[in-house]
Amino acid sequence: MLPITLKNRPFLPLATERLTLRPFEKGDVPAITALANDSRIAEMTARIPHPYALRDAENFISYAQKGLRKGTHVVLAVIRRSDQTLMGTVGLEEEIGYWLGVDFWGQGYGKEAMRAMTHFAFFTLHQEELRGCAIEDNIPSRRIMEGLGFNQTGRKEMSSIGYVGKKPGVSYNLFRKDFVEQYRTAERPPLWVVAAALINEEGQLLLAERPQGSNMAGVWELPGGKMEDGEIPECALIRELREELSIEVREEDLEPLSFASYPYDTFHLIMPFYLCRQWKGTPHGAEGQKIAWVKLTDMTRFPIPPADILLTHRLTDILKNKGIWA
Repeated sequence: MLPITLKNRPFLPLATERLTLRPFEKGDVPAITALANDSRIAEMTARIPHPYALRDAENFISYAQKGLRKGTHVVLAVIRRSDQTLMGTVGLEEEIGYWLGVDFWGQGYGKEAMRAMTHFAFFTLHQEELRGCAIEDNIPSRRIMEGLGFNQTGRKEMSSIGYVGKKPGVSYNLFRKDFVEQYRTAERPPLWVVAAALINEEGQLLLAERPQGSNMAGVWELPGGKMEDGEIPECALIRELREELSIEVREEDLEPLSFASYPYDTFHLIMPFYLCRQWKGTPHGAEGQKIAWVKLTDMTRFPIPPADILLTHRLTDILKNKGIWA
C-alpha cells in the first residue's frame, strides 16, 4: 500500500502550466476508450488490451476511483485545461507512469504530467522513493524519467496483455533526498507571498481564478499576492485584498493560521496564510478575475497550485475544529 496521507479526504485536482490532473469520472469512459483503442498504446503499456472496449474503460475508471477512496494508489486523468480535453492518464502505484493518446505525443504533455506527479509524491505525500520502468525502445518515456533525475537500476523483460511475448525494458528509481537536493542546489530565489481564507456568513470559502494570459491561467487560488520590499505580511495582505477584491480589512481581523514553503522550478514560495471573517465591502474580481464561494465538497472541481494542496487540507482541519467549514 502506498503511504497516501490524503486517504478519506476529497482529492484536490493538481494544476500545472497547461494541465489539470484530476480524478476520473464515469463520463470519461468514451474518451478513454477512444484514446486507448490504439495498438501503439497497448505496445507501450503493461495492462492495456487491444482492441480496447467500453467495458475496459469502465473497469479502469472503477479501479482508479477505488484507489483514491482507499488510499492504495493515485491514478488521474490528464486534462488540457485550455479546452478541457482528456489526453490520457498519469499514475502513482507500485511504479510511477503515464500514457497519452497518440495525437498528444511529442508536445511536452507527458513530461509536464510526470513532473507534477513526482512533485506530488515527494512534496505532498512525502514518499521516500519512486520506481518506474519503460520499454527499452520507448525513448521519449526514458528521456522524461532521466530528465527528472531517475537513475537506471537494471534491465528486465517486460510483458503486456496487449501483445504476445516479451520485450526488453529498463528499470528506474529516484529517492526523495536526491530530488530535493536538485532544488537546494539550484539558483531559485525565495518569493514571499501572502494569502487569506475569506469565509462568509454561509461558511463558504472565496477562490479566485487566474485570468487568461497569466501564468497557469484557469487555476483557482486563495486571494493574496506578493509582498513588497519592507512590507509586513498583514499590511501586504490588506493591500492585496483591496486591490484584488475591493474590500477593506483591518489588521485585527486577520488570524494567522499556517504557512506554505514549496520549491517551484524557478523560485521557492514562502507564503504566510491567514483567516479572515470580517471585512467592509462586497468582494468582486476588481482586476477582471472570476471569483467563487465554495464549500469543501466543491473544491474537487477547482484545480489549485501544488503549494496549496496541503495548505488547503490544513485549512480544512482548522476550520472544522472551529465549526466553520465542512
